[in-house]
Amino acid sequence: MDDLKYLLNRASFDEIKALADILKAKEPTVDRIIDRLSKKSQDAASYIFNEIFDDHPSYQKIVRGAAKKLKIKCDKYESASVMEIKIAQKVMETMWEKMTPQQKREMEEQLRKTASQFDKGGELLGSSSIFLALTGAKLSGFGIYLLASTSLGALTGMIGITLPFVVYTTMSSTIALVLGPVGWIGAGLFTIWQLTEPSYKRVIPAIVYICALRAKLDGGFA
Repeated sequence: MDDLKYLLNRASFDEIKALADILKAKEPTVDRIIDRLSKKSQDAASYIFNEIFDDHPSYQKIVRGAAKKLKIKCDKYESASVMEIKIAQKVMETMWEKMTPQQKREMEEQLRKTASQFDKGGELLGSSSIFLALTGAKLSGFGIYLLASTSLGALTGMIGITLPFVVYTTMSSTIALVLGPVGWIGAGLFTIWQLTEPSYKRVIPAIVYICALRAKLDGGFA
C-alpha cells in the first residue's frame, strides 16, 4: 500500500475527506482510509485472518479484484494505475450505453466544452468524439482526469454521496450534467453489472476517485 499512501499524503484535506466519505471511514486520515479499503475489498473471514497475520492485500490486488468483478481483461503484471483507468472506462461505457441520443449529445457537448478549456495538448480535441477518445486505448494527462471525474459523478450518485465541487476542480459543467439529467443512470450500474456484494458499491467508486486524484495531482489540475 506504500504507493497509495504516497499519493494520498499529497492530497488536500478536502480530497482525503471525500474519499473517506465514499468508503464510510470513521476518520478522514490516510491510515483509516487504507484500512477501510482493505476491509471492504475482502469478505469478513479473510479480513480477520489477514488482520491476525498482518497480511493485507496490496492496492494492486484490490484493483485487480474489482476489475475482475467488472469482467475487465487485465494483464498479469498490469499496474494499479492502468487498471484504474480501465475501470473508469468501463463505468463511462456502461453509462453511455444507457443514455438516450439527446443525453449523449448533451454529454458530448459538455465534455468538449471542458476539454477546450483545459486540454492544452489537444489529446482529446483532435478526436471526432470526446467519448471515443476517453474510452480509447491511449489516454493520459487531462484525459484521464476528465474520464475519471465524469465516471465518478455517476457512481457517487449511485451510493447517495454528493461530493463538493472542489473535488472536481475544473469539472463543474460536466459534473452538473452527470449528477442531473443523466444521474439516474448511475443508480442502476451495479444491477447492470450483476454485482450483489455491498462492498463493491464503495470499493469501485473509491478506485475511480483515486484514479481522478492521481491524474489531478500528477497533472497539476489544481
